[in-house]
Amino acid sequence: MGSMWFPIQKMRAARTEPDTPQSNPWMILFSVGLGLFMVVIDISILNIAMPTLSRNMNASLEEIEWALIAYSIALTGLVPFFGRISDVMGRKRLFLMGLLIFATASFLAGLSPSILWLIAARLLQAVGGALITSNTLAIITDTFPPGKRGVAMGAQAIIISGGAAIGPTLGGFLVTHFGWQAVFFVNVPIGIGAAFLAALVLPTLKSNRTLEPIDWIGALTLLGGMSTLLLGLTKGPAWGWSSFSVGALIISGLVIMSLFVLRELHTRFPLVDLSLFQIREFAAAQMAGLFATMSLSSLTFLLPFYWQGLRGFSAQTAGLLMLPVPLTLMIIAPLSGKASDRFGSRGIATTGMLFIMAGLLMVSQLTETMPIPQVLVRLMVFAAGFGMFIAPNNNSIMSCVPPDRRGVSGGLLGMFRYLGQAVGVTFAGSLFAFLVTDASGDGMHLLSSLSSGDSLASDALNHSHTAFIHGMSGVALAGAAFAAVGAVLSLLRGQGPSKGPQDHA
Repeated sequence: MGSMWFPIQKMRAARTEPDTPQSNPWMILFSVGLGLFMVVIDISILNIAMPTLSRNMNASLEEIEWALIAYSIALTGLVPFFGRISDVMGRKRLFLMGLLIFATASFLAGLSPSILWLIAARLLQAVGGALITSNTLAIITDTFPPGKRGVAMGAQAIIISGGAAIGPTLGGFLVTHFGWQAVFFVNVPIGIGAAFLAALVLPTLKSNRTLEPIDWIGALTLLGGMSTLLLGLTKGPAWGWSSFSVGALIISGLVIMSLFVLRELHTRFPLVDLSLFQIREFAAAQMAGLFATMSLSSLTFLLPFYWQGLRGFSAQTAGLLMLPVPLTLMIIAPLSGKASDRFGSRGIATTGMLFIMAGLLMVSQLTETMPIPQVLVRLMVFAAGFGMFIAPNNNSIMSCVPPDRRGVSGGLLGMFRYLGQAVGVTFAGSLFAFLVTDASGDGMHLLSSLSSGDSLASDALNHSHTAFIHGMSGVALAGAAFAAVGAVLSLLRGQGPSKGPQDHA
């Protein structure tokens, strides 16, 4: 008995050609982009509301952090699963379901009377978010033909960057004027509106594929292994890397993930078709994306501490100073996406990784007194590289697989992106703590002191600032090393425009 059958009679595979006349492809992109924007903005909005949530719920910041951790872990583990289901069940109905679940969960989160209620609502949000993100790229790829996908992928990058840029500012405004509940309630009208638009413009798609079962055992194994591994990585800096709990979680996660791989290799209908990794372009682009995300996360983890803690700017000013990063990405991504349609992904994406590496090497030379324009130029070089990389790389991943594997392909892309974020932040925090020594010998204490504005004696303050620069430089150099590995992987993907097997027909 290899796999268990999905319990819906006569369920067909994800459809890849429109049953009905195709809607305007740009309206389809706007529809799925609106849902993705809601998910992206929700992540950055909640960070701003954490201190207020802690006070209103009489909960510690560590307890509130579980609302973030639970969401991140569940989202990472669920995106490949829902991507696979979309290949079987169809993308439109799953995308609509995700929008409505996310909106409902947001409403419930806004009503939270306790931290446990909030965590449960966040887990439900993760289900909706996974349904949305696992289908977005697959719908875009199904909608846009080869030669136009790069531009669409660039537009998708604009949506993600815009959400990340607007989130903190919008979150601060909502919390200040309407209370913490508003950061959740704002998703309700967006989700309902996006669902209404999607129902109108998303086409129903047909396929010639036969009915396939869903590997439920594989799904549970993947979710369990990824959740256990991410929990160990996330809590490592707080609990200590030498603690039994962290070691047990990481080892258990690796063992469970190994069992998952073994099962997928030997079951007739795997949840994740590992044969996709035999496609050189697919495997190299997925791994390059993982290292690019690790580079991004290692930098963005420390930037708020640099602007606020080290240089003494307010949260609002710091937010404005970080805007050039997403704005640069928003300008470059559609241009690089369009170029990848014409010249292929390999050269453009690899050049982007080299720009990321160069930007991080420049960031490693930052000082406390460096003029702001010089700091921003360094950050914009990094952002230009990421914008140059992301759209061609996504285009490469989604275009080199058969249409009936685009759902799981997009799900894996999402899983590696979230995994890269978790590993990047964890690595940056741990390396920073290792490199930095302050009066107490604790690097994370230094971050806490700088961000909270604790008063320090003059000599201790100077020592702390010097230690911070040393630690940040080390993290930036490590991020540059990640980018160098990503550049090599990107170069190995192969030459020529990205076209899937059935795109050639």
